[in-house]
Amino acid sequence: MKIKSNKKIGPKIYKMQLKSNKKIKGKPGQFIHLKINSESYDPLLRRPFSIFNVDYDKNLLTIIYKVCGRGTELMEKLKNGDKVEVLESLGNGFSLNEKNKNIILVGGGMGIAPLYFLAKEIRDKNNIKVLLGANNQKELNFFESKFSELEIEVYNATMDGSLGFEGTVIELLNNKNVIKDKIDYIYSCGPTEMLKELQSLIKNQNIETEASLEERMGCGVGVCLSCTVKTTNGNMRACKEGPVFPLKDVIFNE
Repeated sequence: MKIKSNKKIGPKIYKMQLKSNKKIKGKPGQFIHLKINSESYDPLLRRPFSIFNVDYDKNLLTIIYKVCGRGTELMEKLKNGDKVEVLESLGNGFSLNEKNKNIILVGGGMGIAPLYFLAKEIRDKNNIKVLLGANNQKELNFFESKFSELEIEVYNATMDGSLGFEGTVIELLNNKNVIKDKIDYIYSCGPTEMLKELQSLIKNQNIETEASLEERMGCGVGVCLSCTVKTTNGNMRACKEGPVFPLKDVIFNE
């Protein structure tokens, strides 16, 4: 794929738009595996990124990434017109068969990214609220504006109180002054600790919840087993059977 744009949208946070010469098939919750340097083995492994958005008519695919290591430091330097090797539309995404439901999307940090694509696909058939959590306002400004463009109710939680509720996004979800209606379904993505807290919260509430797990992925196609997830149904591969799983099935601590 050819890089169409690579813009900074927050503190160390970038939006990269990729142009394909083939039809893009990506669905919400799926990911791409990107080889940053096609002319070298440094870095050796591809990097997984959830799909933020797809324009099927123009064959454009967008990802959001945060500069946090050698691979993303190299990505930050890529320019318009540069080419990258991409394995596209990998993994098992979110289910999209919910209709006429009260749905909550819960995203923390960079886990917010795949929920935008999901919201676009299900908003016309459901009543949706989005809960976004991050350290501060600067990390949320871009995401809040994008969800607001979809005319979806957005609630924010920041650890420093600079935007919205002061505290975690799970504390916000548990605030009865915010979520007053019955919840039929929850989609979520974020750090492991956030998902563990969410799992504990819904345990006795009988709310179906899907979670996209953030795991390291070596191959992206189910061979290397580096992204193994423990579930009540046995070990699963995040890159193949996941990254989306029913949250109640995930075993965080044995």
